[in-house]
Amino acid sequence: MLVTVVLSLVTAASYGVSDFLGAVGARRLKVLPGTAVTYGFALLTLLVMLPIIGGAWSGETVFWGGIAGVSAIIGFLAFYAALAAGPMSLASPLIAVIGSLVPVVIALLLGEQLPVLAWVAVVVALVGGGLISVTRGGAGTGIPRKTVALSLLAGVGLGGSIAALDRAPQDSGVTAAVVEITVGVVLLAVLLLAARASARARGALSILDEEQAADRIPSRPRAWVASAVGGVLLGIANGVLLLALQSGSLAVVSVIVGLYPVGTIILARIVYREKLTLVQLGGVVLAIAASVLLALS
Repeated sequence: MLVTVVLSLVTAASYGVSDFLGAVGARRLKVLPGTAVTYGFALLTLLVMLPIIGGAWSGETVFWGGIAGVSAIIGFLAFYAALAAGPMSLASPLIAVIGSLVPVVIALLLGEQLPVLAWVAVVVALVGGGLISVTRGGAGTGIPRKTVALSLLAGVGLGGSIAALDRAPQDSGVTAAVVEITVGVVLLAVLLLAARASARARGALSILDEEQAADRIPSRPRAWVASAVGGVLLGIANGVLLLALQSGSLAVVSVIVGLYPVGTIILARIVYREKLTLVQLGGVVLAIAASVLLALS
């Protein structure tokens, strides 16, 4: 269990920083082009990791990697759109809770069994995520409806991709992640071409973007760097995620990985000075406590 927890925490940390950087890039480059840059660098990173970590290719690996790719690209587009619309410190945890719950429900449906302490940790993590998502009392600055809708879509998409990757064969290594990201790159290319060729498609995809305050839009070079570094971390996170799934329980991995908003919240606090209430801070503490319980179970 300890190896699984460590790998899952590395995944969560990588996702947390990657998500923040990807959202920063999307604020300048727009969601679709920004996600394409992030995915491109994620694919390059996984191709570098592939000969190091290895993995067997099979029809089953390609199938589940493809399913994960379709689910993940829907999730990531909605994710970056939700974070770009903001506030990051509220949207990210909401997505994480939904994304954690989806694999847990799937694991239960598949008959997976967990120790009692692990189930306590699951409950603590979900409660912590819920507290993090509580709107700021009296400030009138809760999560906009558009952000809530995008967060729901993102959570289901990202949670579904984790569940699909878990179905890949044990000897697949990072090959399923390579397939996942490759599928995402292809779909993004199709969407970008459609947006360029059709005004109707361009108008439909513009729903992902949100008008930003001038002080929250980075320069174009910084946006490119943010999206690129975010992509490298996304590739690392996806590769390590597969190792975590191959070493332990889907429910445990998904819940720990769902702690990634801690990194996003800290960076949003430093860069954009987004503040947390005491209730949200309590949620962060519970989320961290959940990972400790899982490590002990």
